[in-house]
Amino acid sequence: ISGALAVTFPMYFDDHTIVEADMVFNGVDHRWFADYNNSFSADNFVEAVALHEFGHFIGLQHSPLGSATMFSRTGAGVGLAVGLLKDEVAAAQALYGQPVALAKLGSITGKVTMGRGLVFGAVVLAEDAHGNIIQSAVTERNGRYELTALPPATYRLRVAPLHSPDTQPQPLIRDIDISIEHQGAETGFRPTGYNQVVVRPGKSATLDFAVNRGSAPFYISAVRPATTKQNLLQLAFEPFALERTGKKQTIGIYSPTLPTSRATLRLTGDEVVYGKTTYDPNAFDGFNLISVEVTVSKTAATGVRSLFVQKGNDKAYLNGFAEILSSEEDHNFDGLDDRWQREQFAVFSSAEAHADADADADGYTNREEYVTGKNPTDAGSFPLLEIGSITVDEQGTTIQWGSVPGKRYQVWSKPDVALAKWRKTGAPVTARRSFTFFTDPSEREKFQFYRVQALP
Repeated sequence: ISGALAVTFPMYFDDHTIVEADMVFNGVDHRWFADYNNSFSADNFVEAVALHEFGHFIGLQHSPLGSATMFSRTGAGVGLAVGLLKDEVAAAQALYGQPVALAKLGSITGKVTMGRGLVFGAVVLAEDAHGNIIQSAVTERNGRYELTALPPATYRLRVAPLHSPDTQPQPLIRDIDISIEHQGAETGFRPTGYNQVVVRPGKSATLDFAVNRGSAPFYISAVRPATTKQNLLQLAFEPFALERTGKKQTIGIYSPTLPTSRATLRLTGDEVVYGKTTYDPNAFDGFNLISVEVTVSKTAATGVRSLFVQKGNDKAYLNGFAEILSSEEDHNFDGLDDRWQREQFAVFSSAEAHADADADADGYTNREEYVTGKNPTDAGSFPLLEIGSITVDEQGTTIQWGSVPGKRYQVWSKPDVALAKWRKTGAPVTARRSFTFFTDPSEREKFQFYRVQALP
């Protein structure tokens, strides 16, 4: 496997059922590390590459999106490839999803033509209203594409070419970067504008595209990752992250062919404010640079976006090479910050680490222990349940206690602490905030004892 980071060798029956697969990691040509918290290593992160290879194991090809785990290359260190995109989750759902769940989703199919011919290897992208890529596909030799397992919504679709294999000094996304079967993809057409389509549960929408022959006189060869340092010039061939800070950052693109004036560099989507654009001819040997100041709103929708450069009617895209990040990491989609789960559990995505699990059997889920800052693996560490006050007025007796939002509680009462039995008072209460009030309208004058139980 010389030249590759890793390779997966799957075995199939004739009906395409997977028998088994072997993943081989190249420890001869490459160095590796496994500590997620090591932000300084320039070696290859085992987890990200293993996740990529597992995608091949279950039948996925390479993705045309730079931020995808299934992109054909991954950068050194802990990067964006450690988390799956919605596009990749949908691919797994389409292949292995339960019929009941798939019935709630829809699809979009169609073909891409140029003149009287069908276009092979065109990238079709479906974006949401915020410009985030939800799914992508590359057309087959019959010009057809299919986007499956789409949540019901309105999507904006466009088509763009892969990079020509002859692009110099190197193309970022070639036909062979998708798969060997995509060699010979058509790249001599211009990207389209957006067309809108509505996806409904259990239905398939149809949207065809007709593209025009030609190509822009420029393309994107590399990126300048987001930085707050104006004088820091970094040339990278991997995707980059953008944080929702509401503060100014600078991003850029490189290529020998980029214009040195009167061009605009933008991200797809909304909630991004643009500032000054600068041009640096020959910023690196043979590479022109276009940079632009961007301010990503604190309320911007998280997700993967594309960069594009435009001059006049000419436009070139770099699809899925920028990802707007959330303040929390949730790559296992359970609602908990993965960084906390990695600190508390040996395997952050294990069943015992799941948000709704109770790893230490203390009656509180991991989510509740996370919210209250407790240790989810120590039965002696749990949120304190304490009645803060009891007041009596004409409305009845009101009890207040400290609570965990989303947790259910049952109030009990009895008139005699020694002789009487505890009885439920009212129905269970679901807490909405860090403190909860409960009023017992039946009790205004008699001596009464109360207790509050946290329900599992």
